[in-house]
Amino acid sequence: MIDGVKAKRSVSARRSCVVLGFRRQTYCRRRQGHRPEEEDGMVADLLRQVTGRFVCWGFWMVFHYLRRQSHPWNHKRVYRIWKELGLNLRLKPQRPKIRRKFLGLLPPKQINEGWAVDFLSDWIIGPGGEKVRVINIMDECSRKALWTEAYRSICATMLTQILDLVATWRGYPAYIRCDNGPEFISEKLRQWAEDNGVEIRFIQAGKPSQNGLIERLNGTLRTECLNLEWFRSMEELNEQIQEWTVIYNTIRPHSSIGYQTPDELELKQQNLYFRAVAA
Repeated sequence: MIDGVKAKRSVSARRSCVVLGFRRQTYCRRRQGHRPEEEDGMVADLLRQVTGRFVCWGFWMVFHYLRRQSHPWNHKRVYRIWKELGLNLRLKPQRPKIRRKFLGLLPPKQINEGWAVDFLSDWIIGPGGEKVRVINIMDECSRKALWTEAYRSICATMLTQILDLVATWRGYPAYIRCDNGPEFISEKLRQWAEDNGVEIRFIQAGKPSQNGLIERLNGTLRTECLNLEWFRSMEELNEQIQEWTVIYNTIRPHSSIGYQTPDELELKQQNLYFRAVAA
């Protein structure tokens, strides 16, 4: 086309390229016998060879590899052919992120209105190095540790059974606060909560500070119990945990409730309730 324009109008190649929107480099390379279709085929063959050898390499890794092999093509051309060949990596689809609305974090003013539940992982130092999980359940008002026990594993069914055991002597709360672990988002727990009139308040994903009371209990349990001794069996571990729980609820002063113990706070609230009813 450019040669035709030059012959009819007697204009230079530079002017013809400007009018027709051609790059002069393209015109000169075609005059020298270069065809982009042939070069595209060469690029495609190289891409197939490299991706066949290095299956896990993405586009930029392959592109810079070719550059290091002294191939001059720019990334736009190579990427166009890359897409035509469908060489994009088949990435495993990610689970959709859980979106939770922010809920108020102020503790309730009444005992047994809300529980906080969480797990922490530890291990038994013994012949098998057996890993265990410790479940913590606490009353958000009085900070009382309602249930602290180690298990080899805890599924959603076992979690609902433990919650029922606590409720037999405590009564069911209005809500429980928890994170987005698999046991808490399970259908088993949802059905349990619906059957017993309990609201499940999930914290936002990746923000454990929104369940700060139980996180504080977890840290205290580690500092004052789990990190101090080497446990040789599950029985020894749970025995030590139970001794610590008694100290935590009846002896240890808590700064967040005016340096009282959880049992003292609950006793005062119960006495206040009975005096108000009598009046």
